[in-house]
Amino acid sequence: MTAPVATSHRKRLRAPKFALALPSIIWYLLFFAVPIAFIVVYSFAAKDGSKLIPVDYGHLSGANYSNVFDETFFKVFKSTLRISTIATIGCLVIGLPVAYFAAFKVPEKWKAIILALVVVPSFTSFLIRTVAWRIPLAPNGFFSKWLVDMGWIGTQGIQILETPLAVQVAIIYNYLGFMILPLFVALDRIDIRMREASKDLGAGRVATFFGVTLPLAGPGIIAGVLLTFIPMCGDYVTATVLGGAKGNMIGSMIASQFSGAQNWPLGSAMAILMIGAVLLSMIVGAGIVWLITWVLKHPTSISTRIKHLFHERSVSRTREGKARLFNFDVLPIALSAWTVLVLVFLFIPILLVVFHSFNGGSSFTIWSGNAGVKWWDELFDGSVAWAVLARFTALFVIAVVARTVLMRTTKISRRLLNWSGPVAFLLAFVINGMSTNWYETVFDFASIGDAIRNSFIAAFGATILAVVLGGFAGVALARRPGVWTKVFMATVFLILVTPEIMDAIALATWFPRVADFPVIGYPFKHGWGPFNGGMNKLWVGQSLYASAVVTLIVRARLAGLDEALEEAAADLGAPPARAFRQITLPLISSALIAGGLLSFTLCLDNAVISTLISEAGSTTFPVALLGATRSTIKPFWGVGAVILFCVTLGALWFVTVVLRRSGSSSSEIAATLAGS
Repeated sequence: MTAPVATSHRKRLRAPKFALALPSIIWYLLFFAVPIAFIVVYSFAAKDGSKLIPVDYGHLSGANYSNVFDETFFKVFKSTLRISTIATIGCLVIGLPVAYFAAFKVPEKWKAIILALVVVPSFTSFLIRTVAWRIPLAPNGFFSKWLVDMGWIGTQGIQILETPLAVQVAIIYNYLGFMILPLFVALDRIDIRMREASKDLGAGRVATFFGVTLPLAGPGIIAGVLLTFIPMCGDYVTATVLGGAKGNMIGSMIASQFSGAQNWPLGSAMAILMIGAVLLSMIVGAGIVWLITWVLKHPTSISTRIKHLFHERSVSRTREGKARLFNFDVLPIALSAWTVLVLVFLFIPILLVVFHSFNGGSSFTIWSGNAGVKWWDELFDGSVAWAVLARFTALFVIAVVARTVLMRTTKISRRLLNWSGPVAFLLAFVINGMSTNWYETVFDFASIGDAIRNSFIAAFGATILAVVLGGFAGVALARRPGVWTKVFMATVFLILVTPEIMDAIALATWFPRVADFPVIGYPFKHGWGPFNGGMNKLWVGQSLYASAVVTLIVRARLAGLDEALEEAAADLGAPPARAFRQITLPLISSALIAGGLLSFTLCLDNAVISTLISEAGSTTFPVALLGATRSTIKPFWGVGAVILFCVTLGALWFVTVVLRRSGSSSSEIAATLAGS
């Protein structure tokens, strides 16, 4: 009689399927859905500059939407759509051959190398990469001087900086990697037998590509377009840094209404219209693609003749190629050459940043003709050189002894201890001051030292939130599916595709309102411990996108694992908390580490949200650098950029190692980094 009672009692106490995802649900509702809903309400209100929240709800109307469509806004609106559309098409045209080459023409080892060379620039600070384009595009830059010396242009130099062309070039560069990654994932997952079957049936290489490969790569193309076109429409950093007054985009105009003009209703109407235009553009683009696909699948007299002519030409060219005495396949060579050029293009700004961080002059973007080197003369000064060598030797001896002792007395991984040598070299390099003058004194400048420190604190706090929220949500999605998962996944998708400027203005207008709440608002108004309210806002704002990424990574990790171990633990009487701690948590540990490192990288680079919600005392490096672009940029900003680049590189390397250890292939690693 007691067994049924106990069973029914356990059933009554069983938590709902979304219990683990409840913290994320509350978080997204409080800091994503509600703030954006207020933006919609603001767009129908009127401006009232006498209030802390400059919005008057007394007379709701659609006047802001009619005021938006003045000549200036409409011109910038069209320019934004034009730049974003051209840049998306450019990324697709440039990135598709690279993804095709990596997926079909190289072995696994070279796939990993090519993807690594694509990932590193793509996850380097967005703002730093953008600022770097001021170096070759400046009228008095080295590229301009080289063209003048060659006699190809006049003595006035190139006049590209602060024009829409500069914005167009930089925006293609900034988003190219996020087009290549999903394209590669889609192409790499194509069954090679389908392409071989097409060729066996007489189709040529071109016919196979357009008839088989390209349609199967459709999901990757859609993902690439989403990852590029939508953020481009909300991007205002590129236009601010490179465009000036002539290269303005709608994102910067929206930001100015909130941060400068304090006209929240008009800025909200602009933001809503921007989202509507983006969605409409996506619908039109999807309709065109669907129409082309329908025509190809439902042959008419015209389409049949075109396809027949296309097939005949492809077959005839294939036969001609096979009939040649020396059949020399130029496609792999052409693809490899194109891939090399694209990779060089991706690394040009990074190399320029590193090079100009050694600039001996007072400007970061203009090379002075000499490098400010501190240690070069010291290396040949006998009285100093011996001290330098002695410190190097002492540090290496300490590292070797420490490694030997730790290997014998602790269980620290041998692979981890093998890094003691490079770490000792790096430490000796820093201690001996073997760097430029700017590297030596970079932290003497309070603005950059505090900014770098704040960037690390903000990224670390947001990463902890992202791992906790995303970890629990990912487990719930993979192990407790139900009707709720559709709504939750739709929310995660919206967070990933919503332009960052929209999230930024929603949070910037929401925090002043939430600060008056009794409990929730206290950290944002007064802070806690050594952290002020601005830092707490940064943690919340940066954690939204990062937690969505962690959620997808953990969900994908658990979805591919058998539930037998967790079910066995439950059958043996383990409580849910213990089963989660001893079984589930170890299974998702690699996904949590990879997601955490990836989140840290994304948060360290955040510029848009940080610009609009940071306060005095919580200014991060991207925000400080964006402010520095309004005047002459000093070389020490390049030094800070190199420091953050090294940190990002290390984080990405650890992500790759963790995913490799968990059995992920190059395609799966690329899918993780692309958020798919």
